[in-house]
Parts: sequence; structure tokens; C-alpha cells
Amino acid sequence: MDKALDATSVHTVQVSGGRKLADVHAVHGGDRCTGLLTDDDGYVWHFTTLGERIWVTPQRSSAKLADRTGAPVEPGRYLPVEVSSPGFAGTLAQHTSAGCHMRFSMLKQQQHVVVTKGAESRMDGQPVLAVNAEQGDVKSPVYLATTGDPVPLRVVGHAGKQSFTTTWEDYGATPTISAPPKSKTLPSLS
Repeated sequence: MDKALDATSVHTVQVSGGRKLADVHAVHGGDRCTGLLTDDDGYVWHFTTLGERIWVTPQRSSAKLADRTGAPVEPGRYLPVEVSSPGFAGTLAQHTSAGCHMRFSMLKQQQHVVVTKGAESRMDGQPVLAVNAEQGDVKSPVYLATTGDPVPLRVVGHAGKQSFTTTWEDYGATPTISAPPKSKTLPSLS
């Protein structure tokens, strides 16, 4: 599991209700993470993190993300966002966290999670081991690779009536990510 948590890069796809919510390519370096997030409408967002702080900027103008004044965030202007940020900003932070903060999330969740060994099976032709994780009303089988490094490949989560699937792939493959020109940080929403 440490190989996955310490990966220099990872590709994460989140799906719910048969709809792709986010496609994240992230490059890790210490407690810093940069990358690209493509949302369910095809908009691309550049993001960067330092520790748990996340900043996002659109690749092109979009009314989906607004600053404190309600003005759309323009490319190259980074808006600090948190999971608790209102509206779409909070959604971006949630999806970015899945790609960037795997180690933090895993360590945080281990304090209150019940894990049991599941069955061995195959996923997309690859042998996997299901590990069932339960935390409160959230039940999530995590499928780990059983050949090569034992990295997580997919988690299927259920919380009440909602379900989601997150897949990880391309561990260590470095995507091409360039920072937008003339970047500027905007005031936080919270």
C-alpha cells in the first residue's frame, strides 16, 4: 500500500450513477501536488496543493466557478478552495483531494475504519483482492492489485442511497502539466 500512497503521479477517475464526475491527473512532490482535473462537463481545471490547501484555475473561462464577488474565475487566477467551500468550489476540492491526498485520507480514515479481507477475483483481466472497508454508514470495497505492487485500483463506495466508484491507474506515469501564464491567487471563499 505504501507504493500507492507514495506514488509520484496517479490518474484517478470518479464515477457515480454511471456518470463520470471527475478525471484527475496528479503529480506529487512531497506535500505538493499539481495537476489537471476534467469535470463532468469537459471543463479542464489546473490545480495545485500544498498540504491540505488547494488552489484551482480554469483552463478557459467558465461561470461554474466564481470568486467572492460572484465574478467568474478567469484562467491564470487561482482560487483557494476547500471541501467545505460552497457550491462547485467544494466539489472541485473533493475531486482534487482524491488524486492528491490519498496518504492523508487513508491515515485519517484508519482511525475509525473497520477493514476485512474479501475474496480474490479479477478486474479488467488483472488479479485483485477485495478489502472491505467500513466507516460509519460508508461501506467501500477496495480492490488491490495482487501482481506487481499491491496498489489500490478501484474503490466502490456506498453512503446511504448514493454510490460512487473511484479508479486509480498509471501510477508513476508523469502527465504533461504546465502552469497557466500570469497566475494570481484570489481571496478564499470561506
